[in-house]
Amino acid sequence: MWPSRGKKGNYAYACARVRAKKSALLGKDTYPKFLMMDLNEIGRFLGETNYETEMSELGARYEGVNLIELGTSRNLARIYREILGFTQGELRDMVAAYLSRWDQWNVKTILRGKYYGATVEEVREDLVAAGRLREEDLNVLLSMGSIPEILDALKGFDIAIPEEVRAEYDTAGTLSPIEDYLDKEYYARLLATIASGKAPGARFLLLQIRREIDEANLMTLLKLKLEGLSAEKITSFHIEGGEEIDKAEFARLASAENVEQLADELAKFSFYEDIKEELEKMKQSKSATGVSLAMKRYTSKKAETFSHLYPLSVLPIIDYLIRKKNEVDNIRIIARSKESGIDPELIKRLLVI
Repeated sequence: MWPSRGKKGNYAYACARVRAKKSALLGKDTYPKFLMMDLNEIGRFLGETNYETEMSELGARYEGVNLIELGTSRNLARIYREILGFTQGELRDMVAAYLSRWDQWNVKTILRGKYYGATVEEVREDLVAAGRLREEDLNVLLSMGSIPEILDALKGFDIAIPEEVRAEYDTAGTLSPIEDYLDKEYYARLLATIASGKAPGARFLLLQIRREIDEANLMTLLKLKLEGLSAEKITSFHIEGGEEIDKAEFARLASAENVEQLADELAKFSFYEDIKEELEKMKQSKSATGVSLAMKRYTSKKAETFSHLYPLSVLPIIDYLIRKKNEVDNIRIIARSKESGIDPELIKRLLVI
């Protein structure tokens, strides 16, 4: 964490800088254009936007989907580091705590890559050096020969995995205990950082993060119920700090007889109207992808609403961070889908706009 020593944030300056960056985001009308382009055309288009630096640097070594994926990931990391660089005091503390999610993301990505035997280049395309772990740190972890070596090396980066969690991994033979610990640790630190001060908009940011936790808990419930796990096993994956799905509610939902009953039990929650159509589709498809996308749209919409309530606070910055990630996700989804020959109409349904 980057301690502010009690200093107030430079909200007016930082929010003005972020407004300028927000104006450079791709318009909604860009995505239909991408659907009519091939991968090389999309790459050239991005080279004339705020992705120019990365596309130019990587263009000589990569092409097609690899260029787009690596270029957008590096652009996301650069933009996030720039924002952290021009924030100060308590504002910097909150932004840094929020961006530390990328440390968890990167560690999980590297562990999964090692677990499934992916190449270093395949893993590197999905890394975003926007947290405390810089690109050189990630390269050190990538160079490790085994998962135990990676876990040992993490101690030097203040991301120590407790021995009991490592023991669970050794026993189960899956990464679930480690990934679950990383998620819970991230949200616990983030909530503590925000709640420790009285920064402008902090109360609404706490609510936004709690909604994100609800989203994570909901998707855990649906995915594990679809996989047929027991209620006792599902309950162990609950993340503390949600707004509507606390531990007791999570356990109650986990005890539903099947995913259809679980979906019906969600009618009382504030997000239900935004996801109910996808819940009905899930009952037939047995896939929670549509629900996940609907929840992302819901939390993004709420973040945008909050950003207008306190225009000189951390909220417009968090709103931009979410929007920027959605943009990169959309570009990568289009690129990967085109590479796989997926129908354009299906691609449209996968985007968060």
